[in-house]
Amino acid sequence: MEFQLLGPVRAWNDGRPIDLGVRKQRFVLAMMLLDANKLVPAQRLVELTWPEEAPRSARGVIHTHISRLRSVLNAADAERHGVALISNGPGYMLRCDPKRIDVNKFMELCAEARGSADDETRIRILDEALALWEGPALASVAAEEVRTRLTRHLDEARLLAMEQRIDAHLRLGRHAEVIHELTELEAQHPYRQQIVAQLMLALHRSDRGPDALTAYQKLYHRLDNELGVEPAPALRDLQTRILRDDPSLNLNPKEKLKAGPRQLPPDVDHYTGRARYIEQICELLTPQPGGVLPVVAITGKPGLGKTALAVRAGRRLVAEFPDGQLFIDLQGNGPRPRDPSEVLARFLRDLGVDGADVPTTLEERVGLFRDRTAGRRILVVLDNAATEQQVRPLIPGNSECAVLITSRRRLTGLDMRQLVDLDVLDQADALALLRDLIGEDRLASADASARRIADLCGGLPLALRIVGTKLRSRPHLTVETLAERLEDERTRLDELVGGDREIRASFLLSYDSLDAEHQRAFRLLALMPDNGLPPWAVAAVLGVDHRTSERLVEDLVDVNLVEAVPGRYRFHDLIRLYAQEKLAADQERDAARTRIVNAYLYLGKRADALLEFGGLYQFEPPPFTPDTPGVLAEIDRGPAAWLDQEYPAILEAIEYAAAHGQDELTCRLSATVAAFFELRAQWADLKRVAELSLAAAERFSSPYWTAYALFAAGLAARETRDFRRAEESFRAGLKILPQADDPLLEVVTLLSVGVAERLQGRWDEAAKYFDGCLSVLDALDKPRWRAYTLRESGVLDRYRGNWERAEQRLLAAVDTFERLGDQRWIGASLRELGIVRRHVGDLTGSLEILIRSRDELRAAGDPRREGAALRCLAETHRAVGSLDEARACAERGLDVLELTLDSHGLACTRIVLADVLIDLGDLDGARAQLDKGLQALSVSRDPRWHGKALITQGRYLAATGDTTGAEAAWDTAHRLLSGVGAVEARQVSELLGR
Repeated sequence: MEFQLLGPVRAWNDGRPIDLGVRKQRFVLAMMLLDANKLVPAQRLVELTWPEEAPRSARGVIHTHISRLRSVLNAADAERHGVALISNGPGYMLRCDPKRIDVNKFMELCAEARGSADDETRIRILDEALALWEGPALASVAAEEVRTRLTRHLDEARLLAMEQRIDAHLRLGRHAEVIHELTELEAQHPYRQQIVAQLMLALHRSDRGPDALTAYQKLYHRLDNELGVEPAPALRDLQTRILRDDPSLNLNPKEKLKAGPRQLPPDVDHYTGRARYIEQICELLTPQPGGVLPVVAITGKPGLGKTALAVRAGRRLVAEFPDGQLFIDLQGNGPRPRDPSEVLARFLRDLGVDGADVPTTLEERVGLFRDRTAGRRILVVLDNAATEQQVRPLIPGNSECAVLITSRRRLTGLDMRQLVDLDVLDQADALALLRDLIGEDRLASADASARRIADLCGGLPLALRIVGTKLRSRPHLTVETLAERLEDERTRLDELVGGDREIRASFLLSYDSLDAEHQRAFRLLALMPDNGLPPWAVAAVLGVDHRTSERLVEDLVDVNLVEAVPGRYRFHDLIRLYAQEKLAADQERDAARTRIVNAYLYLGKRADALLEFGGLYQFEPPPFTPDTPGVLAEIDRGPAAWLDQEYPAILEAIEYAAAHGQDELTCRLSATVAAFFELRAQWADLKRVAELSLAAAERFSSPYWTAYALFAAGLAARETRDFRRAEESFRAGLKILPQADDPLLEVVTLLSVGVAERLQGRWDEAAKYFDGCLSVLDALDKPRWRAYTLRESGVLDRYRGNWERAEQRLLAAVDTFERLGDQRWIGASLRELGIVRRHVGDLTGSLEILIRSRDELRAAGDPRREGAALRCLAETHRAVGSLDEARACAERGLDVLELTLDSHGLACTRIVLADVLIDLGDLDGARAQLDKGLQALSVSRDPRWHGKALITQGRYLAATGDTTGAEAAWDTAHRLLSGVGAVEARQVSELLGR
């Protein structure tokens, strides 16, 4: 596990990024890392997080951030890495090996560089240290005032390291190479006299004496006019020596580098990010004694900045290759890539071979090139390579040289040390590039729009540079306006044009290099959804067998037009838009779309039939037999996991079918994902497909599909607490059910209506629907649905305090689910049974049952119900008096539920945690949880949980001494709970002394 503070605050677990949560949470982690292995008082965290005025709930919020960070770290196996975030009295401590934090690595490397007597070694170490920085320390997590206060010493250490590195270059005679870097540093730190002194010396040694004196005059006037002081004596002395052309300022000729080609292009201005790639490339290309010639290739899609990365890495490596650096653009994406024989002729002339002595054949030129590079340390940078055949003759034979290649192709046939697969910029680096291009002030005032631009550019550096340059050169064009223009997919590529730079032209080079078969594949794959396609779906889109589709798409991966991710292929967003442009006039488009929709319909129906609430509808899908190995077995093994991956494609197909009047197809596709959306609590998606399906069913007058759509719409409305709409949908569905002629759909609808009535506190009506459901089931052999109904009826009995009948029905449900091997519903039914045992006083039994419930639900992969089980465990632990265990369960429940869309369950868990915190005496923490929970429950139209929340509010008010407010809260709670006949009304009566 590694931590980064020198730039955006990040963490990695075995090379994979860890999601650290919201900005303030990342800031809290940064504070703990800056003082790792020391106790950080909670008050200090509060003062730094809210430098102006902290809210009353600040300590509770800090505790919540710490708790969530602890969960994040534990999920990343922090214990294995020796990392632990612990509470300790008045504060917190992060135990961690200091070497895992980049700040400490940086300081260690700087100390090591200072102790080195060799300038080459010092430069190498300082390059490694500075490469750890990816922007200002603590970037994007702290206000600038706080960031400066906390990181001033780090900024100073970074600047000192830069100066020491430049001093070493100057001692080695590389004055010309550091002028550009010094000019940038002087602009960033205009009062830093050491930088001005270095710039003056570098300019003087480059025979630019007047420029050196101008640099001095600029500083002199700046200091005089703005601060009223003169430059330091050492700087004034340097000016005098330059005026006199003091020979002692020049290096001894023996100290100068040996002559050799210096062909690397200048560094790209406004370069941001890529520090890890640069560090990796430099390490790979550094020659090792007795090793083999290092060859490294950078590959990636168009517009990623492969050349800029190669140049920057090459410039970092100049000290390792004092005999020269060769650079050539091989024009591999153009219609006529450079002939390697012609390239060798140029290289030989650059290495001192007279033109008349350059051999005529390729073989002879290769031999002479390797002879001229033998015994010398030369870096060869081959930009924009076309093929392995083009590159091989250009590789020296001397292991002390190195070769760095860039190519859109992966060059898998080339022997190399490493293929560096360049990726897009993350959002932090993308924003940093925009900020550098257009200015901090202009970007800060349009933060949301800037983030949207970064997303719409897909992190592609070329696109970001075009946008940034356009904004910088057109002051009248606002960030908000450009973001709005980029939102339109139809014209986005038109906006990404600036001067001679154009995203579309970059893509066109790659497209034109394909043959007709691969161009067709590229166009048809534009039909893929945003989340990509699995191999079987690629074959369906292309209308070919698996082997052919695999060959075609892998070839497109090799030229970086398509991305391969585990189990899928996908486009970069901008390349997808380009492919869609090419597809617009393709005659095969409609046939390809039909093939892929039919495939999803067939496989989606198969997956749905295996889900708990699936398989309710009746239709025969079009025949489809995938020849991709393992597809059907994958669905049978894990239908929900398969739908996790594929539902976005099905949703897109539903939207398309609905928009194009394909009504029956809309209903069928919607049915394949309805049960899955219920399983994953994706109520917004269920509501959307239900609406589309209902409109389609009414258009072609289908009672069956109308009833099915009304059931789905009612279920989505019920689970989002929109009970008015749920009632409308369910009643309309019940009215049309006789025409649908489907007894199982009648069962499902009756059961859903009963649950809706129960949630609204209409418990007599709920009981009637449950009884009616059981009556219909008497004539059906559907043990699973009988168990579902018994469980829901048992919950109603529990609410009313009918403990004996509740236990009977819940035990019957558990027994059936155990026979069926249904782990999820075993766990869900045991949770209800555990609550019953707690209410009848069997606390030990309750704990045992609830622990098993939690374990079953966790194993079933159901975080929503696992979170509910943890909430119930917290309540039982509290009843036992184990408050620490109760708090841990409630906090874990919050963490789990925040990964779901169950806002109601989250609110209920906050109330339970508030009760525990009141018992522990943490009234501030209790207030923070209570406020959030009450706010959600007061609008949920769930009278029972609203009443329970008011009981907790009364306890909090009583603990703070507000007895009047407590009695008012309990009065309201009593009215709500007694109004529905809830057993908790007795508890309130006791609190009120009635």
